[in-house]
Amino acid sequence: MPGENMKENSSAQSLPIDCFFLDYTGHSEHATKFQDALKILLCVVNSTLVLPTILLNGLVVVTISRTPSLYSTPSNLLLLCLACADFMNGVISEPLVVVHLVGEITRDLNLFCIPGVVMESCAWLASATSGITVLALSVDRFLAVYVHLRYNEIVTVRKTTIFIAATWPLVTVNIFARFIGGNNRLFLTANVNVILVSLVAIMLIYYKIFKIVIYHNGQIQAQVVSASQSVSVSTKTIHELKAKKSLMTVVYIVGLFWLCYLPFASVLVSQLIAGPTPSLRTAYAVTATVVFANSVVNPSLYCWRIGEIRAALRKYVRKGRVEHEGGKRLQRR
Repeated sequence: MPGENMKENSSAQSLPIDCFFLDYTGHSEHATKFQDALKILLCVVNSTLVLPTILLNGLVVVTISRTPSLYSTPSNLLLLCLACADFMNGVISEPLVVVHLVGEITRDLNLFCIPGVVMESCAWLASATSGITVLALSVDRFLAVYVHLRYNEIVTVRKTTIFIAATWPLVTVNIFARFIGGNNRLFLTANVNVILVSLVAIMLIYYKIFKIVIYHNGQIQAQVVSASQSVSVSTKTIHELKAKKSLMTVVYIVGLFWLCYLPFASVLVSQLIAGPTPSLRTAYAVTATVVFANSVVNPSLYCWRIGEIRAALRKYVRKGRVEHEGGKRLQRR
């Protein structure tokens, strides 16, 4: 970045760039019209994502945090943490990425630099927290099928709360290390490795989970043969169906995480190998937008797959409507 030039406020005069860890590689001289047009499209897409991301995740956060039957479950606490990270993307990262891209297209240093630094920091904070939470959800589902009856003893609300409370400060320290160290390449290398290791770990966990599920199914089918065990088998079957539904919900979340973060990690690896170029900067913006889109899909997934959250959400929406209508009536009087 030092030594690169960028025009401010669309004027002919250029300014040297020294904007922390942000990289700007000759956009005005080397970027194509197609890349500029694509960035304009990304501005539109991100602007469209802001409101639904805030509303959906905000509703999920309020619903879980105000419903004792929901926040008393470890897995729901992890979903609450994930919704908070996604909510941060909607409130901070997505609006600022629009400002940052506009600054890049128009070569306005004021719009490019500070909004870009804040956006990058908050986006990495939210994304890292999401990644850790998704990995924790995977471990949670593994323990649910592996230790089975001892799950409630091993995985508790207190332990989950401590884990979540420790995650945010640790991730924040990681983000600030990017400023203190001054070595952006080292930061990206370390975090890309963490992303790739997490993706592989999640895949291995679910491979193990499905092996256990297949084994349990075989046991249940074998027990059905014995009529004397029909009552206990029925109880086990109900338990297994609930566990499978919860497992499949997390599988959808993890699948989306894989689809959204693998292209992003691939672009980061390419940047580390080839260095920043206009094409890779555009690819980075595209894959980052895909990651932001994940923030609006996740809460939709909770409401679709988890009946308890869906029911509680409807309750709070109805309550809000009643209070709103009651307020209007009082104003008319």
